Amino acid sequence: MIIVIKFGTDGWRGIIADDFTVNNVKRVSWAIGKYILKEYGDRASVLVARDGRFLGEKFAAIAAGVLAAMGLKPTILEGPTATPTCAYAVKEYGARGAIMFTASHNPPEYQGLKYIPYFAGPATPDITGKIESYIAMAPSSVDTSDENIEYADPTESYIAHIKGIVQLEGNAQKIVVDTLHGVGGRYLPRILRECGFEAISINEDIRPDFAGLSPEPKKETLESLIGKVKELNVIGLSTDGDADRFGVVDEKGEFYPANYILAILYSYLLETGRTGGVARTVATTHMLDEIAKLTGQRVWETPVGFKYLGQLLLKEKVLLAGEESGGASIAGHIPEKDGILICLLVLKAVVETGRSLKELLGAVYDKIGAKYVSTRLDFKVAHDQKEKVISLIDSWQDRSLCGDAVISVKRDDGLKIICERAWILLRPSGTEDVVRLYVEAKGEDILQKFKESAVNVFGLDVK
Repeated sequence: MIIVIKFGTDGWRGIIADDFTVNNVKRVSWAIGKYILKEYGDRASVLVARDGRFLGEKFAAIAAGVLAAMGLKPTILEGPTATPTCAYAVKEYGARGAIMFTASHNPPEYQGLKYIPYFAGPATPDITGKIESYIAMAPSSVDTSDENIEYADPTESYIAHIKGIVQLEGNAQKIVVDTLHGVGGRYLPRILRECGFEAISINEDIRPDFAGLSPEPKKETLESLIGKVKELNVIGLSTDGDADRFGVVDEKGEFYPANYILAILYSYLLETGRTGGVARTVATTHMLDEIAKLTGQRVWETPVGFKYLGQLLLKEKVLLAGEESGGASIAGHIPEKDGILICLLVLKAVVETGRSLKELLGAVYDKIGAKYVSTRLDFKVAHDQKEKVISLIDSWQDRSLCGDAVISVKRDDGLKIICERAWILLRPSGTEDVVRLYVEAKGEDILQKFKESAVNVFGLDVK
């Protein structure tokens, strides 16, 4: 049976040996090769890389073989490679694009493939749409070749580039690093040590099973990091499976969700002389809007997906682009998420200001005149219930929510209702029977009230 392959928010992902098979990898690689041939012609340069997941090395060799048989010039990046490193290499080597094998923060049974175009950021929907159309045209037996395949390692140039951006100097301060058995272990501890810090690294060894955990830097998966930072009373930094997402824990063991880190970082960058607007997804904190407003900077809001933020980094005067799920990048770097870079920039803010994360966040609250808090709830729903929610999203037009007048309603990506004291976003998953509810409010009590109100209004059952 031929499986219909679709590119989601960030590439194609599937379960190994179920839908993510050698044959399907050949089909998708052939489709990417066809796209490159049509856009750039024969002998175009293409990179192929992989993180530390199961069969990554084998899949990378197969993809390179398919590209070589099609008359392209594939270069395999050596060793387990971070997604931001692969994206940087596209720019550094002047390649026409790259195939990156990663399922990012998904559980270990998943594998994935994403195409990174010449501009070194996530592929836009028009590009992935063309690739998807070519997948159906792939021959039943895709040829491969082991000739004319080259190898390269961009690790040194990537690390030098990151150190040049951050300009971070330590004085033997202890920092705990948890790379969750992902590829961040090749980069983050080393950079910290070269910058003068004592990096105490846990879960640094790259393991395809991620020790049985989903390699996502969130509170539930960072128990080891939280325990270690509380023991040593120092900050903790983490990256996900392919090191494109970040996680930060303060010296008291408090996990800081991305919304708070982005606000701290944008405020710090502006205070240290940088200028530029901020780009965020529809689900990301409005604290960024308030900070931008105070300094006369522009704000861009996009649908969920870093591919939209990446285009703004390329085309507009954006200083920081970020999303609540833990992805961000800044001007002067690649238009792709980079958890390694963001971890280092957060550490720089703490070291240079001499303030803790709690103090830095408190300063943001003082600056914008309110304590913003946020949450996200995921509801697993039956398919018919999901359809009812989608219908409500299309038809909802009340003038108030939880006693607050509705200021505006947006339907660019789900249903976003903005009130004076809070906003909510109801967003059904495009691939699963899941509905996500995002809430941000000016205070914990208000957050709880709006959360309960939204759950009742849209008939969501807390499981």
